[in-house]
Amino acid sequence: MGLAFTVTLLALARLRGTSQIASLAPILTVIPAPSATAPVILSPTASLSPTQIPTALPGAPKNFTTGELVQIFGTDGEGLRMRSNPNLGADVLLLGLESEVFEVIEGPAPADGYTWWRLANPFDPSKQGWAADQFLRSLDGTP
Repeated sequence: MGLAFTVTLLALARLRGTSQIASLAPILTVIPAPSATAPVILSPTASLSPTQIPTALPGAPKNFTTGELVQIFGTDGEGLRMRSNPNLGADVLLLGLESEVFEVIEGPAPADGYTWWRLANPFDPSKQGWAADQFLRSLDGTP
């Protein structure tokens, strides 16, 4: 229906002269639909090579508290592997995305040169795992 209307208007404008066509241009605006983002799915038994294990950023261990909201940062967009236990040999359960916010539910637990915190997504508590604090900061922005 809209297409027929637009064609009719263009035909009428052509009959009256080409100067009218320019004034009709704003009538039709095409707005593309948003595209879907594919979910990131990791196998819980995925093994990592030594080159895939993130190196620790300099700095002292963080002193988060249970219930505190923390944000993932410093992963260069690669995300943070959240594990079943607080060590590098534990299974990867999910990938926390850069700037994603989690709630601290347990920790600290020192292992493998990292200080680990058990985190849960505040909107979906089934999404939880242990993460190294070098890639976490308090939601108030303090590293």
